[in-house]
Amino acid sequence: MKKYLFLSPAKLNLVLQVLSRREDGYHNLYTIFQKIDLFDEIEIKKGTLDFRLDFISDRGDIPLEENLVYKAYIKFKETFRINENHHIRVKKTIPIGAGLGGGSSNAATILKGLAYIYGIDREEPLLYSIAKSLGADVPFFLSPYVAAIGEGIGDVLIPYPSFQAWYLLICPNFEISTKWAYQNLGLTNSKNPVYYSTEVPPWRHPQGLINDFKALVFEKFPFLGELEANLKTFGCCAVSLSGTGPTIFGIFEKEPPFYVYETLKRTLKEVKVFLVQNLE
Repeated sequence: MKKYLFLSPAKLNLVLQVLSRREDGYHNLYTIFQKIDLFDEIEIKKGTLDFRLDFISDRGDIPLEENLVYKAYIKFKETFRINENHHIRVKKTIPIGAGLGGGSSNAATILKGLAYIYGIDREEPLLYSIAKSLGADVPFFLSPYVAAIGEGIGDVLIPYPSFQAWYLLICPNFEISTKWAYQNLGLTNSKNPVYYSTEVPPWRHPQGLINDFKALVFEKFPFLGELEANLKTFGCCAVSLSGTGPTIFGIFEKEPPFYVYETLKRTLKEVKVFLVQNLE
């Protein structure tokens, strides 16, 4: 029985603009994705007698019918006619439901991992078809890009520079439903995006880091506004919300903010604090 280990990275939405609602219920977006060095670990054992999926997390197991890892696994096997069974073990570090794309990343990592195991080209179009069917963020995690502009529902990817920075993440211990966020955004008319060039980091643009969900989420959860103010007092060059939240992040360019990280870990309760960098 052969065992394979894969790393599954988190992402930040440095920018997230919602442009219009589509007839299929999705929304057209303009977003900037950035992969970061916060990882889940996924172990795949090939050729087992039966199928098993184990999650190691502080939340416990996720029901199979809701689990993107399971859905990705089944769709891969059906698409490529794989008859073998596998044991899959997911060790979670990325907080669940935090706007960091952990579930989407896990699903893409299963697709990439199984493709590697069975000698299937990672650029195989069928892999991207599976990824798109699983969720709007999954194609980005399947792609080789460490940073990208996402258009369409986020699945049309344009390579973007991965600007060097340290990100201080504060992840509250509650989740925000993506469905709730989109339903309450109050989008009535379509709009054009505010574009970002590739010449300077997005946080250096005059418009700053736009996240169309920030006002809605901060109004419902004023605690996040307090966290943002806290981060700003420590001299980060920008603060924003990732995805629909609740994770907020502060950006530090010149040197890693070890003192800030240790201070926030010591003083903030009921949150998780991470200090990470962009992948290159």
